[in-house]
Amino acid sequence: MVGYTLVMLAVAAAIVAIGDANAPGMLLLFGPRWLLPWPWLLLLPLVWRARWWVRGVAVTGALVTLLGVALWNVPRSALRLGIPDPVEPSLRVVTWNTDGRDLGPDQLAGYLARWDAHVVLLQDCRGDALTALARGRRDLAAYRDGEFCVISRLPARRLAIAPSQSRRDGRAIGFDVAWGGRTVRVVTVHLPSPRDELGAARNGDPSKLAFSVAQRSAASLRLSEWALAGARQADAIIVAGDFNDEPNAVTTQIVADTSWKREDRGQRDCMLFNALDVEQRLVPARGRDVAFTIVHAGEPERIDHVLVSEEFVPHSRHAVGYVERVEVLNDHLVERRRGRAPLAAAAGQDGPDLGRILSDHAAVCVSIVLGQSLPR
Repeated sequence: MVGYTLVMLAVAAAIVAIGDANAPGMLLLFGPRWLLPWPWLLLLPLVWRARWWVRGVAVTGALVTLLGVALWNVPRSALRLGIPDPVEPSLRVVTWNTDGRDLGPDQLAGYLARWDAHVVLLQDCRGDALTALARGRRDLAAYRDGEFCVISRLPARRLAIAPSQSRRDGRAIGFDVAWGGRTVRVVTVHLPSPRDELGAARNGDPSKLAFSVAQRSAASLRLSEWALAGARQADAIIVAGDFNDEPNAVTTQIVADTSWKREDRGQRDCMLFNALDVEQRLVPARGRDVAFTIVHAGEPERIDHVLVSEEFVPHSRHAVGYVERVEVLNDHLVERRRGRAPLAAAAGQDGPDLGRILSDHAAVCVSIVLGQSLPR
C-alpha cells in the first residue's frame, strides 16, 4: 500500500514535469490513467482498521491517484500542442503621414482608439487637434515640433531634435520609452521626396536628378548617424516614418545600414531591419500590391517604413523580443482614388470627398513583444 502510494506520487510529479515533451510523457498523459484508482477500492477496506498513520497514507495515496493522476487532472500548462506561450501586451507603434490634413480632435481620438497604440508618430501634422486632445486626455503625453506630432501613453525621455530640420535635408526627432524592462529608442523621420527632380529628368534635365540622389543620400546618412548616436544608451531602436522611397532604395538602405556583408570583419554597430521582413506572424505575401502605403500615378508604392534593430530580429544572439505583427492600414487609399465615397456614389448621392478628409498615406502599425521568447 505504501509502495503504491509512492508510485502514484512519482507518476503525478512526472505528468506535471514532463508534459508531452517525450514518449513517456505522452504515454502518461494519454494512456488509460482511469484504471489506476481501481486498486484503492481493495486497499482502502483492508487498511480501515489499521493504525492511524497507515490510514492517512492510504487516504493520501487515493487522493493523489484520483485527483493528481487520473483522467480528471489534465495539466494544460504542460500541454504544448503547437500553441505559443501567452505573452505580455505588445508595444504598438504607429507611423502615419497625415498629408497636412487638419484633423479635428474627435477624428484624431477616433484614430487613436482604433489603433490602440502606445506610441503614435505623425508627419506633416497640422492643426490644433493635438493640443485639444492632450488637454482632455491625462493618460496621453503629446509633443509637437514643426511637422512632427508625437502622442504617447508612455513617458518620453531624452527628447532630441536632429540638427537639420529643412525639408531638403530631412527631418527627425527621437526619444526613449521604457517597456518590458527595456529602454527603446524611437526615432521618427521624414526624408526629402525625389518627385520634383524625377519630373525634371523626364523633361530633359537629368542634372537635377543626379543632384537629388546625392543630396538625399547625404541627408539619409546624416540622419542615420544622428539616430544611432542617440541610441547608444538604449537596449533597442525603432526608426519609423516617411522615407519617400522604396525599401530597397539607396536612401532607405543607408538609414538601415544594410551595406554590411559576411566577409566584412565586423558587423555595424547598429543595423536596422524592415519590420515586414522580420515579422513572426504567418501572413500572405507582403508584395507592393498588398503592403503599399501610397498610390502615386496609379501605382502602389511602399515608402513609409518601420525599421527595427537586431534586438527585435528572431534568432539574433542579442534578441530581447520580436516583431509580432505589422499592419498596413491602406483600405482608404483605394477609396481615395475614386474621389467620392463608393456607397454614396452608387446610390446617386453626393458623398464626402475622401481626397479632402483622408491622407494619401497609409498608417503602419507594428506590434513588438519585449522580454519574451519567440513563438514555437
